[in-house]
Amino acid sequence: MTLTSPSQTLAGLSPDSLKQLSNRLSESESQLKLRTSALDSYYNQPLEKSVLYKKYTDMLTGLKLDTISPGLPSGKATVPLEIQHLIGDDGNQTVAVQVDSEIVRVDTHGQLEREGLVFADIKTSLSKHHDLLADHFGKILRPEDDKFAALNAALYTSGVFLFVPKGLKVNIPIRSLALVKSLGIGVFAHNLIIAEENSKITFLQEAYSNINDGHDLQNAQSLLSEVTEAYVGEEAELNFASIQNLEENVHYLVNRRSSSQKDSRINWTVGHIGGGITRSRMDSALDGPGANAEDVEVVFGGGAQMFDIVTDLTHQAPSTTGSVLARGVLRDKSRLVFKGMIRIEKGAKNSRSYLAEHAMILSKNARADAIPGLEIETNEVKATHSGSVAQIDEEQVFYLTSRALSDSEAKKLIIVGFLHPAVQRIPSRTVRAGIQYLIEEKWVGRRVQLPPKMELLPELEEEPEDRTTTDLFERHYKYR
Repeated sequence: MTLTSPSQTLAGLSPDSLKQLSNRLSESESQLKLRTSALDSYYNQPLEKSVLYKKYTDMLTGLKLDTISPGLPSGKATVPLEIQHLIGDDGNQTVAVQVDSEIVRVDTHGQLEREGLVFADIKTSLSKHHDLLADHFGKILRPEDDKFAALNAALYTSGVFLFVPKGLKVNIPIRSLALVKSLGIGVFAHNLIIAEENSKITFLQEAYSNINDGHDLQNAQSLLSEVTEAYVGEEAELNFASIQNLEENVHYLVNRRSSSQKDSRINWTVGHIGGGITRSRMDSALDGPGANAEDVEVVFGGGAQMFDIVTDLTHQAPSTTGSVLARGVLRDKSRLVFKGMIRIEKGAKNSRSYLAEHAMILSKNARADAIPGLEIETNEVKATHSGSVAQIDEEQVFYLTSRALSDSEAKKLIIVGFLHPAVQRIPSRTVRAGIQYLIEEKWVGRRVQLPPKMELLPELEEEPEDRTTTDLFERHYKYR
């Protein structure tokens, strides 16, 4: 058994406790074997496999797993009052609500159900919809691919399954909302999204915490671990958007991977605003000719927050297109590492790939690194990457303050301008408005855990940038 720092495992975690968990969920013997195998994989994997990134594993030293116990579903949880306004009473929406370690509510629009859409908690789906998910669950993102993906595979108790049948195009967003309310627990969720041929769907994921139990919040920790597998069929389109605004004593470990087929499209949109330690691993695998993936990530760090962000593009078929645009702003003692890799395999001729990672530092105690990379195994491709880390431009601050703006207003305006290229490529108005609201509240020192109702979010004058008319490669690719 090989353990690397942080060397400790979750409190009370053992093969016996895993068996108790499986029994509590009424799982089959085969499911228990999968959990046990995943736990072995967790113990035997290093924190970081890439030699390029091993020096940055100190980002996780504040993750004290031995103070956290795996959360168990009680079967008694309900939708808390503090998030009722985020759900509303509209019976026409499709939404799942998770509180700590269990799904407490799943609503599906009646018309969508009649058209064949399936939206259910993952535990129910593994038995009731096994024929739909069997070929993809645990196959797109495997336990042996990453240490914390393996831990999730061993301990997941919640998550959702979304199945969009062939040809179905859904205009309203499908929402999944997770709320962490308890200290000292690890919450593990596994999501699976399958968009069949020529379908279209938008999936909006929100993660918040609201812990008020009188304990010492400085020394107690909680954990939210989330794995998402996404299968995008031929000519299908999946828009995946995520906002994370956890408290700083709640850590966030996330692994996401997509498998995109011929002429399909996936748009990832991620806003990392809260959390203590955020470790994100994202990989878009372009498996079919003509597949397209775009990833936009925004980070705003303050206090002692840590962000370890890896975003990869894997081109495995010809004529595929991928782009990543990641931007982060850091203040106080926060720290960010942007890491990413473009991989173009031998059979992926005529592919185009773009990776950009840029960070702005507002404090002398903040720190950021950008480490983009390329692995190209064929010819006749276009691939470019860029990375930068810079302090805020004091000349710009001086210019704006000379125009009657305060120092805080000037810096806020510069930050908004810096993040604008990323934020404006977000297709979901809800996500754009939510990220803008949370950043503005955090900037002025108001630590808001939960956003207000949609109608109270700031007005957005601009529409998102039209991807069909903006060619990143013509603007940035310099080698002809």
